[in-house]
Amino acid sequence: MPDPHDLPGSRRWCHQCRWGTFLLFWCGLAQICQGQSQDGLAAAVALEQSLTQLIEQVEPSVVSVARYRPQPGGLSAQVEGRFLQPGMVPTMETARDLIPNQFATGIIIAPKDSDERYVLTTYHAVRGAPVFGQSGSGDGSRLEVAFTSRRVCAATIYAADPRSDLAVLQIDWQSAGLQLSQLRPLSWSESPEVRKGQLVVTVGNPYWIARDGSASAGWAMVSNLARRPTSTSPTLPGPKTLDGLGGLIHLDARIAVGSSGAPVVNLKGQLVGVTSSIAAIDGFERSGGFAFPMNSTTEWIVETLLQGFEVEYGFLGVTPRSESRIPPGLTTQPSAARVESVLDNSPAQEAGLRLGDLVLSVDGQTVYSDLDLMREVTLHPPGTIVKLTVLRGLRPEPRTVAVKLGKWPTSDDEAIIASQERYPAWRGLTLDYPTARHQFLGSPPHLQQAVLIRAVSADSVAQRAGLEPGLFVAMVNRTRVQTPDEFTAAVKGLTGPVTLTVILTDDTTKTVTLAE
Repeated sequence: MPDPHDLPGSRRWCHQCRWGTFLLFWCGLAQICQGQSQDGLAAAVALEQSLTQLIEQVEPSVVSVARYRPQPGGLSAQVEGRFLQPGMVPTMETARDLIPNQFATGIIIAPKDSDERYVLTTYHAVRGAPVFGQSGSGDGSRLEVAFTSRRVCAATIYAADPRSDLAVLQIDWQSAGLQLSQLRPLSWSESPEVRKGQLVVTVGNPYWIARDGSASAGWAMVSNLARRPTSTSPTLPGPKTLDGLGGLIHLDARIAVGSSGAPVVNLKGQLVGVTSSIAAIDGFERSGGFAFPMNSTTEWIVETLLQGFEVEYGFLGVTPRSESRIPPGLTTQPSAARVESVLDNSPAQEAGLRLGDLVLSVDGQTVYSDLDLMREVTLHPPGTIVKLTVLRGLRPEPRTVAVKLGKWPTSDDEAIIASQERYPAWRGLTLDYPTARHQFLGSPPHLQQAVLIRAVSADSVAQRAGLEPGLFVAMVNRTRVQTPDEFTAAVKGLTGPVTLTVILTDDTTKTVTLAE
C-alpha cells in the first residue's frame, strides 16, 4: 500500500477519509458491543436477583424428612463415624448427626381455609413409618422433619397413595416450639400452565446434606410433559403406578437421592410438580429427572390425602391396544386406542362400548395409544361421567359414548394408608366398589354388579352372621346396590333388622339378616 504522503492531494484526502471511516466504524462497533455486554450483564443480574428472591420465598416451605429404622440384630445407624448401640432408637438430639436409613424432601401444605399444617412428600421414602392414630403401627422406625428454623419434630403418615407415590405427613410442630406463623405453606392449587422449555427451580435435600433444615436449590428446563420412564405391561388391571401411564414432567436435571418430594416451582413461585427419583429406576432416561405434575387434573389427589381418605381412580373395564393402521378417511389422527375386549358388567359394557371400537379422545383429550386411554380414564375419581369419542366400523362419523367410571383395582392393599374411612362401617361392614381390590376380582377377572365387602369388624353383628371380606352385597332389603354411595343411601335411617342379598365366592346368593 502506498504511503499517503506520496499521493496527490485529492487522493491523499480520499484515502484519509476511508481510514477515518474505518476507524469510526470499529469504534462505533466497540461501543455497541460494550453496550450489549452491559445490557447482557444487567439481564443476568436481574435473573440472578429473581432466582435468589424466588428461593428465599420458597425455602421456608421446604423441609427435610428422615426415617430412622432400628435393627435389633445389628448396628442401626452411623453418627459422624460412631455407631449407635444395637437396637437403639435415635432421639431428637442425635438426629442432626445421624445418617438415616431413608431421607427425602417435603413441602409444607395446608387444606383450603384451614390452619392445619401437613407435609407432602413421596411415599417410597416413608413407607413403613408410624401411621397417624395407630399405636404400634409401622416397622418400628421413627419419622422426623427438620425445618429451616433448625427445629425438628416427629411425624406420622396421615394418608398415603402407592399409585401416585405421594404421602401426607401429620407433624407435631407444637412440640418443637414452632409457631403457626413459622409454618409457611406452599400453595398447590393454582394450576399454572407448564410448557416445554420453561425454566423451573427445585429446592430439595440431596444426599441428606440438609440435616440442618437448610435446603439446596437448583434449576432446570422442562424437557417434556408426558413421559413414561418405566416399562410396564398395559394388561388388566394395568400399570400399578401412575408413572407407568405417562404424564410425568421430564426435567433436564437429574433428581439426586434425597430430593424426592422437592417442590418444582416456576419463576412466579407457583408449584408445578413434586420431584421423584424412583421414577427412573427401571427407565432408560437416567440423565434426567422426573416430577409428578401438580395441575388441575391431579389436584384432587392431594386434596383427598389431606382429607385422610384413600385416593380412588377411574376404571373403564376394557383391554386396549395402540392402533396406528386406521383406514384412510376415518380420522386425521395418526393413531388411537382400539378396544380389544370388554369385561362383563363393567362400566364400558354398560355404556355400550364394543370390541373393535377406536377411542379417539376422552373429554376432549386426544388419545393416541392404549396408555393415553388408560391415563385419561384413571385420572378421574370413580363415579365421574366421561365422554369418549369413538369410531365404530367404517363409519366416518364418530360417536360420543358417556361412561360412568368404576374404581381402578389396586393389588397393593396394605400400602394404602387412610386415617379416615370414606365409607363409614355399617353394622361391622366396610363396603367398597366391586372392583376396589384386585384380589377379589378372580382370574380371569369377574365383575359383580354389587358392592364389595372389603372389611368386617371383629365381634360385630356382620361377623357373627358369617360375612367376610371378598363377598358382595347385591341388595339391601329390596333395593339393588352397585356402589358404596348407593349402599349408604339404602341403609340410611334404617333401624331394626335389615335383609342383605349376598353373592358368595361361587356366585350363589344367600339372604342374611343383620340386627342392630
